[in-house]
Amino acid sequence: MKRKPIKIDWDEIEAAFDNKREDLVYYLDLVTGQVILEGEGEESAFEDDGDLLDEDASDEAPTREETTRLYIEPPSAEEEAAWMEDFVDEAGDLDTALGEALRGALDGPDPVNAFRDALRGHAEERDRWFAYRADRMHEAVDVWLDANGVHAAEPPPWR
Repeated sequence: MKRKPIKIDWDEIEAAFDNKREDLVYYLDLVTGQVILEGEGEESAFEDDGDLLDEDASDEAPTREETTRLYIEPPSAEEEAAWMEDFVDEAGDLDTALGEALRGALDGPDPVNAFRDALRGHAEERDRWFAYRADRMHEAVDVWLDANGVHAAEPPPWR
């Protein structure tokens, strides 16, 4: 079944794909295009901030059938580690010592954090990594949208 194009908040989709917290889950509403956040940690940031609460708003969101929600699964740590390996392989002009440190980081028990630690003090390479990672993340979003038959009313800003 072909769905009509929906207006998607691209910043929200990116945030959902970048989510590392297991207690937070994101969905895309296939009718409204809204990114929906569910989980234990979602309300804690607003509990003490009365300015953010709308006194006239209902406590309950309008209910919608679950079939209109599409689970957003962020890339796994293994996928991100594969991106890191590709980055090191494709960045032929890395300083030899940094390249070795990054490869060593990928062999450890926590490659994602070790890789980021190895990039500390190397601002230019760190910036290159985050630009590379953003491109891979955008590719993941595009593949996910295509795989789920989601058609956006407007193209994402990265195209």
